[in-house]
Amino acid sequence: MTTTGNYIVLARKYRPKILSDLIGQDDITKIIKGSIKLNRVAHAFLFSGTRGVGKTSVARILAKIVNCQSSSAEVLDPCLKCETCTSIDNETNMDVVEIDAASRTGVSDVREIIENINYKPMSAKKKIYIIDEVHMLSKAAFNALLKTLEEPPSDVLFIFATTEIEKIPVTILSRCQRFILKRVGMEELSKHLINVANKEGFQLDFESSNLIAQSSEGSVRDALSILDNVIVRDKPININLVRGVLGLSDNNLVVDLFENLFAGDVKLCLKKFDEIYEKGISIDLLAKNLMRLSYHLARIKALLDIENSFSDKMTMQRLHKISNEYEMDFIIRFWELINKYINEVSNVFDEKQCFEMIIIRLCYFSFIPTPLEGIHKFKSDQEIEKKVKNSENKMMNTENFKTNQNVVTKSNILKKPENNNYKNNSLSADSLGKFSYLVSLIEEKSELIVSYHLKNSFRLVNLVEPNKNKNIGTIELQNIAKDINEKLILWKASKILLNITGNRWIISISNNSGLNSLAEIEEKEENKKIQQIKNDKFIKKFLEMIPSSEVTSIRENKEEQKFKNKGKK
Repeated sequence: MTTTGNYIVLARKYRPKILSDLIGQDDITKIIKGSIKLNRVAHAFLFSGTRGVGKTSVARILAKIVNCQSSSAEVLDPCLKCETCTSIDNETNMDVVEIDAASRTGVSDVREIIENINYKPMSAKKKIYIIDEVHMLSKAAFNALLKTLEEPPSDVLFIFATTEIEKIPVTILSRCQRFILKRVGMEELSKHLINVANKEGFQLDFESSNLIAQSSEGSVRDALSILDNVIVRDKPININLVRGVLGLSDNNLVVDLFENLFAGDVKLCLKKFDEIYEKGISIDLLAKNLMRLSYHLARIKALLDIENSFSDKMTMQRLHKISNEYEMDFIIRFWELINKYINEVSNVFDEKQCFEMIIIRLCYFSFIPTPLEGIHKFKSDQEIEKKVKNSENKMMNTENFKTNQNVVTKSNILKKPENNNYKNNSLSADSLGKFSYLVSLIEEKSELIVSYHLKNSFRLVNLVEPNKNKNIGTIELQNIAKDINEKLILWKASKILLNITGNRWIISISNNSGLNSLAEIEEKEENKKIQQIKNDKFIKKFLEMIPSSEVTSIRENKEEQKFKNKGKK
C-alpha cells in the first residue's frame, strides 16, 4: 500500500514532460519544434491562457529542450535522462530559476534578476528565468525589466506565463514571442481522463469523464483534481458519484424544474426546488445550471449541434422536445430574466426564500405572451381589421383626376383617411387624402427629399384637383419650416406631378393657417395606436413584469407577413 508521504496527486504525476505529452496545444507544439529545428529560438517567450492548460509545463519543457545534453536538431524532445533534464524536473537546477510573480512583485526582485544574468550558467547551456503570473509585477518592476528584456545576454532566456495578458504593458509584450494556449476540448480532455484512470487501475465511463471535462471548463489540472477526488471515495465510479463530488444534484431534477418553469407549474416547480435544495446544491450553481440549459435550448432552436458540448444524452433528448414547444424569443427572454434575477440572490438575507420568489415570478412570466404575440392579438381585433380593409378599399372613383396610363394602378387611387381630428374643419379630410396620395406618388418615384419636406415642412391649406373644364390643379401650403428653400422644393414637386399625372400643378405658399402636416397626423395616429396597445391586458402584464420596458413604436414584421401570405396561397 502506498504511504501518504509518497503519494503524488494526479495533476502533478501526469504533468507533461515532453511536447508530445501536451493536450490540445498542437499549434504551439509545432511552432516550438520548428524554432528548435531551425535554431531560431527567441530570447523571450510569453505563454498566456486560462488556468491549468499547460503554460508552466510548456515553459519547463522548453527549458529542458534548450539545455538538454542529448537533444539535437533531429531530436525535438528532451531526453529526460541526462543530468540537466532530471534536475529541471526535480526543480534543483541552478540555471533554471522559477519565480512566482504573485509573491515577488517588487522592483528589488527584478533588480536581483538583472544582477544575476551577467553571470554565466553553471552547468546548463542557457540560464533560464521562468516568471509565473508575470502580470502581477508592479509597474516599477516592469520598467526595470525593459532594457534587459530588449537586449539580454546570448545565454539568457526569459519565459513568462500569465492568465491575464491584458494587464501586461505593451512595451513588454512587444519584446516577447507570444503564444496563447487554448482551452482543451471536452472530447479530448474526456479521453485523457479515461486514459489516466486506466493507468491508475480504475474504470471511468465516458459519461462520467464527459461530466468532469465539462465542469473543468477546459482546464486539465482542474479535471485531474476532480478525478483525484472521485477516486479517493473508494466506490465504483459512475455518473452519480461524479455528480456528488461536483456538488450537483440529480440532473433529471434540474431538467424537471426547468421544464416546469417553462410550463408555468408553480406547485411542481417549488416541489422540485425543495428536493434539489435538500440534496445540498448551492442556489448559485442551480441558477447557472438553469442558464446553461436555456443556452443549450437556444442552440437547439437555432439548429446548432450541441452533442460535443453536452454529456447527458437523455437531457439532450428532453431539450429537443422542449424546443419544439416554445419560440426562440421566449427562450431568450427566459435566459435574460434568470440572468437578471440571479443578482438579487446575493443581496438578500434568505437565499432560499428569494429563489422561491424568483421561481414564482418565472412561472407567471411563462403565461405572458411575447410582445409579438401581444401585438398579433391586438391586431386580430375585428374592428381594427375592418378599418384597415376599409382604408385599403376606399378609392376616389372620379374621371376628373387625369393620370398617366403608365402610372395608374389600383394602389394609386387617392385615399380618404378616416381621421376624426378634422371632421369639424373647413378643409375636408378628402382633400387631405388626395394630398397624401400625391405625396406618396412622389415618394414612389424615389424623390425622397421632396416627399420628406411635403410631409414635414408644409401644412395643407387648400387643394383643387384638375377637372374637365380646367386641367390645372392648385395646391396651397403653409410653410412651417422657415429655414428651407421653399421655392425650389415646390418647383420640383410641381414638375414631378406633371410627369406623373400628365396635368400641370400650381403649388404656392399661403399666408393662411393649414391643418396638421402629414407627419403630425401620422405621429398622432401612431401615439393613438401605442396607447391602445398599452391598454391591452396582455401588454399591461408584460410591462408590469419588466418595469423598465416601454412601448415606443409599432412596426410590421415583414418576414412574418411574407410567411403568412405564403400560407394563405
